[in-house]
Amino acid sequence: MIGVLPIPAAVVDQQGRVVSANRWIQATVGQALVTPADEEVAPGLRFGVDRTSRWRVRRLDDAGYLLLATAEREDAGDHLLRRFFASHDSLFVVYDQAGRVIESNQAWNQLLGYSSSDVFGLDSWTLLPPTDLETRARVEEDLRLMGHSEPRFQMRAANGTYRDIQWALHFDTNVGRCFGIGRDVTEELRAHDELRQRAYTDDLTQLANRAKLLEVLGGHLEGSGQPAVLFCDLDRFKVINDSLGHQAGDSLLADLGRRLKDLQQDGDVLVARIGGDEFVAVLASSDHGGATAVAEQILETLTEPFLLKGRSVHVAMSIGIAVATPGERVTAEELLAHADLAAYQAKKSDREGYVLFDERLRSAADRRFNVELGLRSALDDNRIEVHYQPIVRLPGSGIVGIEALVRWRTEDGWLRTPGHFLDVAEDAGMMPEIDHRVLRRAMIDGASVIRDGRPLFVSVNVSGAELTSTDYVERVLQLAQDTGFDPTNLVLEITESTFLLANSVRPTLEALREAGVRIALDDFGTGYSSIAHLRELSVDIVKVDRTFVQNLPSDQVTNSVTNALVQLCRILGLTVVMEGVETTDHASAAEQMGGELAQGYLFYRPMPYEQFVSLIRARATSTI
Repeated sequence: MIGVLPIPAAVVDQQGRVVSANRWIQATVGQALVTPADEEVAPGLRFGVDRTSRWRVRRLDDAGYLLLATAEREDAGDHLLRRFFASHDSLFVVYDQAGRVIESNQAWNQLLGYSSSDVFGLDSWTLLPPTDLETRARVEEDLRLMGHSEPRFQMRAANGTYRDIQWALHFDTNVGRCFGIGRDVTEELRAHDELRQRAYTDDLTQLANRAKLLEVLGGHLEGSGQPAVLFCDLDRFKVINDSLGHQAGDSLLADLGRRLKDLQQDGDVLVARIGGDEFVAVLASSDHGGATAVAEQILETLTEPFLLKGRSVHVAMSIGIAVATPGERVTAEELLAHADLAAYQAKKSDREGYVLFDERLRSAADRRFNVELGLRSALDDNRIEVHYQPIVRLPGSGIVGIEALVRWRTEDGWLRTPGHFLDVAEDAGMMPEIDHRVLRRAMIDGASVIRDGRPLFVSVNVSGAELTSTDYVERVLQLAQDTGFDPTNLVLEITESTFLLANSVRPTLEALREAGVRIALDDFGTGYSSIAHLRELSVDIVKVDRTFVQNLPSDQVTNSVTNALVQLCRILGLTVVMEGVETTDHASAAEQMGGELAQGYLFYRPMPYEQFVSLIRARATSTI
């Protein structure tokens, strides 16, 4: 048995005399290796009779003898390694070629709740979940082919719970040992899951939100199914809010959410609240008959009245149904829009019920086409404008920067915000041209203000399509030169969706930062990839999304999550901007948790350049 061990090992009797030894030990049968304690060798760690070697001693189950193994050699390298990791916070462990534990430091033992004698000789793979055989195979292959591996897997603690550990493993062929340095990431992953759940969950009803809905629907459309969307809009909900109050309205929505959640017992149905009194059900695959059957189920949930402030209230609902037809090229947003149009038609009919989206209603979808035409005309006629919203240092002591916001001036003089056209512009490939115009105007206006001796940074949104173009950095720097704008005063804002393009945009972002341009992550916390990618893509500024700020400080869960976001950013040395600050309570809560800068209607609304110049001349400024 001991002959296969690649380490010094021997079997001794109760008095510490050798019964058998492997080739690593120069000892004869009957020779004493350890001094017995109380006339009998006891399990544990002890010096040998030569006082220079140390042995870990374990009792043999089969013969009642003791197995002594791994005489610890006091050579300089091993000695320093043990001393360094003995009290180090990192987990340190040494395995033999078979994956058995030879050495483990105090951090590893304390985390998992084992003693050194408990784990010595233990097959480490037995600590993984029984179903995680794939991880073992992958790690062993990496070590065999490359000599190193960086896996993350769960390990079972002595109390039966599991800890997630990120490992850096290195196999040294010279000594036949695998050295592992690990980090417990259990709480980090738990926080990430909580943030992801938060980003995908509606606070009031605990149903999925719009982001989750679109992700799931998009997956169905990419598959082979025929998904259906049911857009559900309560009728005359405003009357309930106005007559009984918003608290009663929220109670109604929460109760309705609980009723609709029952539809999700079938895994093929997802129900989401996407805003206000609007709910959406997504069927993974259905025809018109199946979709209308679900619509009737939804309407059936409304037959029982809602109890609001002691009163029984009946509500009605209008439902629009859109079913993806085979071979139809439609996006999740488009199918949702089709169902929305059908719900609007159902509401216009002034009766409770549902309407199917058809060719008659398809003409309403032509709005997108008209928007595209209007945008192209606006580009030709120079009717794309830039307004500016100041960014202040909390608690509002001075303007430190401005965000450039695009506006579309229609032919009839209406000013359209991005929500009315950006989705169309992105689909139509017009964002690069719009981004270029906004950036150029922002540099011209920003340079003018800075030349007047008012230091501030200018923040401009940039689309992922721009960042993936090979000449983007050159174009930005050329614009800065042409307009006399110092690139060190420029902040480029990217969205969390851009992180999904991490490999393709990283060189561009690094080149921009080398030129002095700062990078800001916009709407932080609304996407699932942010935390995982913050280390991969270097950013300077993080803008916490308004959905977190809006519930400060009344919602304790929001406070905790937002505080965790802010503290994470501060640990990483990032400047934090709190978006959507609309009340003094928002500002106070944001400042208390460490937010440095803020932006929102409490301080300033977006304004034309001329109005901003008048404002800045009358206000003090500070620098970031």
